Amino acid sequence: MEPRNLTAPRTATDKTTVLNEFREVILGIACLMVATKGEVELAEAYLGISLDEFSLGMMPRDFRDIIANVDLGKFHAARQISAAFDFAYQQGSALARTAFSNDDWNDIALLVESASRCSFGGEPTPLANEDSPLRRTLDMAIARMRLKHGFALTIRELALLADIGEGAVRTALSGEGIKTEGKPAKVSAETAEPWLRRRRGFIPTLELGDEGSASSRTEPVSLFDELPFELALQALMERQALDTEMLAEKAAVPLPWLQRIIGGSHAECDIASLRQLAEALSSDVPSFVGRAIETLLRREPR
Repeated sequence: MEPRNLTAPRTATDKTTVLNEFREVILGIACLMVATKGEVELAEAYLGISLDEFSLGMMPRDFRDIIANVDLGKFHAARQISAAFDFAYQQGSALARTAFSNDDWNDIALLVESASRCSFGGEPTPLANEDSPLRRTLDMAIARMRLKHGFALTIRELALLADIGEGAVRTALSGEGIKTEGKPAKVSAETAEPWLRRRRGFIPTLELGDEGSASSRTEPVSLFDELPFELALQALMERQALDTEMLAEKAAVPLPWLQRIIGGSHAECDIASLRQLAEALSSDVPSFVGRAIETLLRREPR
């Protein structure tokens, strides 16, 4: 087995790059479907695109252009990865920086450990590369959650959060007389947090008080700037622990109509009902209704 690369200070990345790399991961999952089930149609239905140019032994050169047509709105994990990005790098509004939940943590950790490392033609997916923007983002989000909940951190996790290389972490720990424990080497959260706060590249994790809850009508607006409408809507529902039936009842809107909206199907542009949805979700009404109308109009058959 080849030794893994030591984590280096991060280079600038953006959410679009991270989500595009997630497309490569789900392409790898589709490849696994073809390899194990032998049904290309199943993989095509999963991705929502044709795989005519792909085979187990070949990856087309323009595969990234092809998979750019994969609709991430179909994938629940895309919303979680978007939240992981904001949480990991502590970017965006206060709501965005704190939206990554314990359930998201569990799901993302499962994705990192179990999703495909290899794709068509033997092409590695971004999860196989610890320095890929996607892998760094997800590992950093997990590291923040581990620190928040009092778990010991590995050298790599400290390096990600402090934005320095692993060698620099080891040198700094040794210079300060801080001992690691176990294999892989870890530092307790009680020691790691004050150590991180002394590092210039560390951004402390924002903690919202009671007054900064998700009930603010101004904070959720940014979700609709960052995510497809369906994912942003699902994120707002999750933050209030509402399923589709509960939201329909709270907003007093028809359940079948709401199911079509959430499911990505054609639905009527009922402005009054859209306004009731926005109010039920404590979202900014003009922004919510505007994005909803735009989304529903684009779904109309031509």
